[in-house]
Amino acid sequence: MPRTGVLLSLSREHHTSLVLARAARKAAESNDTATTLAMVERIEAHWHDVLASHFVQEEALLRLTEDTLNAEIVARILTEHEELRMLACGPCELDSAARLRRVGELLAAHVRYEERVLFPQLQSHPRTADLI
Repeated sequence: MPRTGVLLSLSREHHTSLVLARAARKAAESNDTATTLAMVERIEAHWHDVLASHFVQEEALLRLTEDTLNAEIVARILTEHEELRMLACGPCELDSAARLRRVGELLAAHVRYEERVLFPQLQSHPRTADLI
């Protein structure tokens, strides 16, 4: 089903996040310190420019529809959001390459899960009809 309304803009942001996830995995495999550090900075910028507000919007949609969404779906999304927040801009115990690998893997899997599982449910939810 084609995305409309707020889900359309979130899906477009998902595309940019998938591109970033791929670049993060590639940088992690480069074994080049300058490339790795530059990608960490790029991820931090993407967090501030896109993901922080993106997560706020998604979490608002989850609160609006949580009465009918599967609790496991909501828990997974919120858990992944928290880990991505930490990886993007929080204190991280991982070295830069491991951090980039984890961001790349988690961000790609997270986006795909939202597009395939969460967004179809949100798009058909009566409470989001006015937003979509």
